[in-house]
Amino acid sequence: MAAGTIARLLLQPPPPHPGAVPRLHLIGATITGSLQLSYAQVEIPVAFVNCRFENEVDLSDASFRAVELTGSSLPGLSADRLKVEGDLTLSRTVSGAVSLFRSDIAGDMWLDGAELASQDAGYALRAPQLRVGGGLYAQSIDAKGGLNLWGAQAFALEVSKGCLSSANHAALRCDGLRIAQDLSCTELSVDEGGISLFGATIGGQCWFNRAVVRNHTGWAVSAPSIRVGGGIYGNGMTAHGGLNLFAAAVGESLELSGCTLTSHGDHALRAPGAHIEANLNLNGGATITSGLTLPRAEVKGTLRLTNCTFAETSTIDLQHATVGVLDMMSIDTRPSACNLRAATIGRIADSPSSWPPRIELDGLTYQDLRPLLPAAQRLAWLDRNSGYSPHAYERLATHYRQLGHDDDARTVQLARHRRRRSSAQLPARLWGHFEDLTVGYGYRPGRALVSLFALTTLAATVFAAVPPQPVRTNGPVFQPVAFALDLILPVLDLGQEKAFMPSGATAWVAWASAIAGWLLTTTVIAGLTRRLARPGH
Repeated sequence: MAAGTIARLLLQPPPPHPGAVPRLHLIGATITGSLQLSYAQVEIPVAFVNCRFENEVDLSDASFRAVELTGSSLPGLSADRLKVEGDLTLSRTVSGAVSLFRSDIAGDMWLDGAELASQDAGYALRAPQLRVGGGLYAQSIDAKGGLNLWGAQAFALEVSKGCLSSANHAALRCDGLRIAQDLSCTELSVDEGGISLFGATIGGQCWFNRAVVRNHTGWAVSAPSIRVGGGIYGNGMTAHGGLNLFAAAVGESLELSGCTLTSHGDHALRAPGAHIEANLNLNGGATITSGLTLPRAEVKGTLRLTNCTFAETSTIDLQHATVGVLDMMSIDTRPSACNLRAATIGRIADSPSSWPPRIELDGLTYQDLRPLLPAAQRLAWLDRNSGYSPHAYERLATHYRQLGHDDDARTVQLARHRRRRSSAQLPARLWGHFEDLTVGYGYRPGRALVSLFALTTLAATVFAAVPPQPVRTNGPVFQPVAFALDLILPVLDLGQEKAFMPSGATAWVAWASAIAGWLLTTTVIAGLTRRLARPGH
């Protein structure tokens, strides 16, 4: 059938029979020539079912009641600024590039099972700023060249089970997309080019379950500043190129259970400043080959990393992040490092087997640690911090005190002083060793009694064997123990030190006892003062 004949029928349709609705419906026809309907005002619905067009169809700036090309084949469709009062149906259509720039479809747009292929480096579907009043349904679409939906609007968008590829740009470009309900990419296959959702707004859910998305030069899914009213679900997803969710806002959960995230750079999941109202799940056998980067992010629920497998060089960055619960109870393969600097976490659930070799803890604030481990085990956790962080020790000691485990709290404080001593200069280290040996920095006061008893016993034994000479004839009777205590404790005055004068070698013993006593007393006072000055005492 000649394209010119079809154009005349559409522009000047014959009068309808009484009681009949006029329309043009062709099935299995071959249309010769070029169907040129640009700027046309077509008042009847048009349907070409299983038809074949020899040349590209031009519907640019035209207005239609409804357009259907189901099962048809054509070299291409140029329909920029097309207006359709009802549905635009391209289901099972085989076509070259389809252009719908700024088109307005009041009903639904159907691309289910369509096969589109660009003959140049452009998109197979070129539809920037497309407006669809209903849903845009492209289930099982095959688009070689990809889909360009930059700035498009629709009630819903579905490209589930489709196959997209593009060597020159994003295979699914949805920057600035506005969807009232769901974006569904379940079981979508993107062979090359990835998905771009920069600044998109999705009113409902985003579905990527079991999708396989590849991009050999950039992000598999790049969605900075995306706004999702519901959740993002990528369970079982494979993303070769990683996920970029910088400053994303997710109204429910980010579910990535059983996913595989690989990256060309340092980040398999990049989400600085992201806001997630519920949970972030990377569990169920998820595999992450590079960094999990969430600085300044907020996860109000649980960040779950259980049964995760990290590459040996991968890292977790939660610097300045806010997390309700960090669940790291069982990690199949640990990352190399975890940065928790200045993070605020309600509860940390972990185990020694899940701790990375290096953990940055400076400035970390948490309310609870589960399970409750003895201080000796938690100190091994602190030892993985690079450098000395007094805040980390203070926070852990406070945690034990709040639970009523004062012995564990003192153990942590003692370890803090020992760690600080290791980086001090020689005089401070020597004094620190003396404080540790005698009173345990004030946290082991029993050591003071032992030290005092040992020193007193030694001095009393020496002076009992070689008594000092009395200073005056009518003085008190010599008492070795009282004399030793008078020398050792400067706060005591038992009258023995003034009444007797050691000589010879015993004079050196007296001086040594007095100096040792002064050091011991000073250390005890300093240690007890330090301990009593701690919060909670």
